[in-house]
Amino acid sequence: MNKPDDLFTISVIGRGDTVAYGPTREQRLEELTIPVLIFGASGRTGRLLVEQALSAGHTVTAFVRNRSNLSARHPKLHIVEGDVLNPDAVDAAMLGQRAVVSALGFSGRKGTESLVKAMENIVAAMRKYRVHRLICMAPPPAREGWARRGLIGRLLSPFLPKAPAIHAWERQLDSIRGSPLEWVLVRPTRLTDEPARGTYQVSVGWAEVPEGISRADAAMFMLEQLQGRRYVRLSPVLGG
Repeated sequence: MNKPDDLFTISVIGRGDTVAYGPTREQRLEELTIPVLIFGASGRTGRLLVEQALSAGHTVTAFVRNRSNLSARHPKLHIVEGDVLNPDAVDAAMLGQRAVVSALGFSGRKGTESLVKAMENIVAAMRKYRVHRLICMAPPPAREGWARRGLIGRLLSPFLPKAPAIHAWERQLDSIRGSPLEWVLVRPTRLTDEPARGTYQVSVGWAEVPEGISRADAAMFMLEQLQGRRYVRLSPVLGG
């Protein structure tokens, strides 16, 4: 148990109290609305992130593979078409940003390897341009009680090995944790397409929360971390 998350267990409701650790920068009033770069902006969660970020007054750069997949239009929205696996494309989009939000998702083992490479490019560009805050959506912890729920899942969990893709993603999360960035790794238990409820449960550590949270609520939580400090360098798990 060498991850920082394992030092304590806290469960809170909605915007309740929690703790964070490690140094954070002083925040100025003008940072309440900032230039934000969103990766995975054309996905189901990404589109909600773009919509909510614009509603909050942020200047949004939406990084997409194909601009036709993002229909949103707004004076403060800049759409960048590129490949997140191309470090030059990520580098160009990073210039002038103050924070990064990632809702990237790739399926299968090769997809996870691509996600690892994408995060390497993002972190490298952030460090180059001194962009401090990274809000990244990550899978729930692959541990009994999180990854496999229910009676059958709990009974079988000790006998089911982790997939190589899970190992690769966990290694990438460790590399993010080891960076000097002000990272928040947001780990929803299971994303749904239900309407936003405006409330959710957050666990820091291994206290369980109800399985399932709407993409709209997950996006709301992620964007709250652009200004908040309570989850900096933590991996909060979200449930409805």
